[in-house]
Amino acid sequence: MKTKCNCWILAVLLILPLSCASPAKIGYLRDLEYNDPMEARPAPELHLKVDDRISIQVFSEEVELAAPFNAVVPRSGSDVGSLLGSTYGVDASGNIDFPVLGTLHVEGKTLDEVRKEIASEIIRRGYIKEPVVKVELENFTITVLGEKSSTILPIDGNSINIFQVIASTGGTVETDKIPDVMVIRTEKGKRTAYTINLQTKDLYDSPVFWLQQNDLVYIKPRGLRLSSGGDLFLKIFSPAVAALSSIAYMLLWTAR
Repeated sequence: MKTKCNCWILAVLLILPLSCASPAKIGYLRDLEYNDPMEARPAPELHLKVDDRISIQVFSEEVELAAPFNAVVPRSGSDVGSLLGSTYGVDASGNIDFPVLGTLHVEGKTLDEVRKEIASEIIRRGYIKEPVVKVELENFTITVLGEKSSTILPIDGNSINIFQVIASTGGTVETDKIPDVMVIRTEKGKRTAYTINLQTKDLYDSPVFWLQQNDLVYIKPRGLRLSSGGDLFLKIFSPAVAALSSIAYMLLWTAR
């Protein structure tokens, strides 16, 4: 009888940790204090990279002066055309081939710097006295990989941070390893992997808190996870295991 009792106790003790297991805390910014102001740094400006695509539009009070810098679509019943910007790819040398002005080196420059350079060059060459230039990035996308879902996220605008990206993809789940999210960034022909911890306020100082075009965000799984069958087993038998634990304790008490 005592041997059987010991076997029951041993079996229950082996299963008991499974019934008591609970997921680790996954809350964001766990060390952020209330009413403790932090410096809010603005999003850095994006810098153009090789293989980027940018659209450029040039405007003028006299449409015909801006036409050589744009594609022109005639309006029906009118001699005046509407201006459409063209898209330019940044080649391996970091250049674009812009109408009239020729080759422009844009790699490493911000959109505003490219805008000012084009406007200044148009004025310097005497084409338009007061041009208005609009430059936009066409390929601002973020790739997000995770256990729950994977997606290529197109970004509307020129800035987005890691929390906004995660929220846009539906948030995280209990099996995500949020203290060690990986961000892979390509710059000047080299890929660099960064780690960012979503549980600490230090992430605001991370170089990948604000994301750049073509960044890859990998939300790792947190350790091993049970198969669907194993998970179902725990859900069904956890109450029974708890009851067996109580019985084993009573048997151990009465066997003394």
